[in-house]
Amino acid sequence: MRRIWGEDGGSGLGSHDALLKDARLSVPARGLAVYLLLLPDGARPDPRVLGTRPGESAESIAGYLDELAAAGYLTRVPGRGAHGHAIEEVRLAANPGEHAAAAGRPFRWAGPGHRAGD
Repeated sequence: MRRIWGEDGGSGLGSHDALLKDARLSVPARGLAVYLLLLPDGARPDPRVLGTRPGESAESIAGYLDELAAAGYLTRVPGRGAHGHAIEEVRLAANPGEHAAAAGRPFRWAGPGHRAGD
C-alpha cells in the first residue's frame, strides 16, 4: 500500500490508501470518512447538518456511515448524554485492519430521533 499523507500517530489521515481504494465503499462514503478523519481535534460533526448539503440528506449520510461500519472502518456505541438524551459514540479508523473501537478517531453526536442541540 502507498502512503497518502500524515505520519503514523500524527495528524492527518496517517494511513495507507486502503480507504480510498476500498471497492466495498461508495465514493461518497469514502469522502465522508476522509472529511471526518481530517477534522480538527475537538470537532463535533453533526450528521444531520452534513445531510443539509446540496445533493445529500440525513438518510444518505446515515447510509454512508452504515457502509463504513459494514466495511469495518466505523464502530458505534449508543449511550446517554449528560441530560439523558440519546447520543451515539462513534470511532472511525483510516484502515479496516485497525480495530476501529480501539484505534479509531472518536466522535459523538445526537442519537437517532434527537436533535444535536437537545
